[in-house]
Amino acid sequence: METRMCYGILVLFMFATKCSFGVEKYWLPDLEWRTAKNWLGNRVPEIDSHVVFPLQTRHAVGMADSGDLRLAGIDLARSGSLILPRDCNLQLSEPGKSPLKISRWVREGHFFWADPGNWNGTSVAAPHLEQVPCRQDDIVLPRRDRAFSVLLPMKSIEVRSIRTSGEKRPLTSWQWTDLESRREFSRGISTVKYAEYSCGKCPCQNDPNGYYLEEICAISRPKCGFTPCEFPLTVEGHCCQYCGGRLSLSSEASLPMVRAAAGEALEGYADRIAWHVRRKWDGSAEVLIKEKGDYAGIDILEAVENMKKTLLSMKIQVLSTEAAGAALKDHRLVAILVPLFGTPLIILGLAFLGFMSVGYSSRQILSSFAEIFLSIRDGIRVDKGQRVKSFGFARFENIPEGNVQIAEAASVQKAASDVDGPGEATSGGRFENPLYRSKRKHGEEKDILDMGAVLSLSTLRDKVEDRMEEMEVDIDQ
Repeated sequence: METRMCYGILVLFMFATKCSFGVEKYWLPDLEWRTAKNWLGNRVPEIDSHVVFPLQTRHAVGMADSGDLRLAGIDLARSGSLILPRDCNLQLSEPGKSPLKISRWVREGHFFWADPGNWNGTSVAAPHLEQVPCRQDDIVLPRRDRAFSVLLPMKSIEVRSIRTSGEKRPLTSWQWTDLESRREFSRGISTVKYAEYSCGKCPCQNDPNGYYLEEICAISRPKCGFTPCEFPLTVEGHCCQYCGGRLSLSSEASLPMVRAAAGEALEGYADRIAWHVRRKWDGSAEVLIKEKGDYAGIDILEAVENMKKTLLSMKIQVLSTEAAGAALKDHRLVAILVPLFGTPLIILGLAFLGFMSVGYSSRQILSSFAEIFLSIRDGIRVDKGQRVKSFGFARFENIPEGNVQIAEAASVQKAASDVDGPGEATSGGRFENPLYRSKRKHGEEKDILDMGAVLSLSTLRDKVEDRMEEMEVDIDQ
């Protein structure tokens, strides 16, 4: 009886240890030829298609499983590889008269082991460092008949076990060493190793200088985007500002008990809230809570309060609680557009006030601005090659006092030819300005002074004044 009890306690302890530290993390990238999302337009290449791979394709591509594949041509990348099954034949057909069908591979570059987006099996509330494999995790790679390509980390890390999908047993240490030396793993030295021992209070990886974390953040930090909370938290191992809640616990807290408390306290928020229990680098424990969708803040406050009450009811000490505050909206686009369009308006307003202060009226200023705008618009049209049509207004008068009359042009030309003779060219004479009519008669020639008459000072003054008045009248017209 005692033996059975001890065995049961041992099994429960082993199960609790696995739940505490062991998490299965799956490799996500699918590099198969038949996967539609790998091709531009989600269209898998058809027969006699021309396949184009980007020049920076630095990974492996798995060709069709079986059968013959006939293509019009393939544009290969500078690096990478095509994996063909043993029973597949690749043929290149001669170009025909039919239109060429082009299929483009959309994936580029390496697939990094240190990229959190390439792994599944961790809560979204976990920091970036713990979304990639930790030393307590079990790694699941694609099956051996699937295309696989990964760039191993530069820093040596540890995992608990590695197996391929479809197999129950993990690879042994020497099997993993042999597999890691193959072409699918792009790294000169072995950087992923098996952990030699299990450590209950050890961090995710032994990274005292932060080199591995910096490698992760170099990939994740450009994806951070806008921080949608008022008071973001700083979380160990996370590359961005953290919008969520946190409960800090003592180092004596048992992670299995904390996980059980979290499952009970946050059961009603399962569709809206994600949580993660972790061991910090100093040995203490903490609970991270994050919303699955857009950050709102209200659910975070309620979840943190419920979690705190549950932990206290289980006699687990809670050192502090934090929340990221109210939600914020992304106004970056407005912040860019306001200076762009507001600055010219402010300059125009200041110029308007400056012109008014020196004595110009508002009508004069507005008309000047309108002329400037029209001249700039016409200049832009000319630069773009558009034809600018000029518009003008003119008034013509047919008056009898001019030397040329428009209505009687034929009769005038005939009279002039009779005078000049049939062999001589006619002279049209002076053309009267239609917009200007002088009050003087053109045939009248008045002498200003009569040199034969008696000249007096008063007569000379009257003559000069009359002449000046006539000149002023001519100028006004």
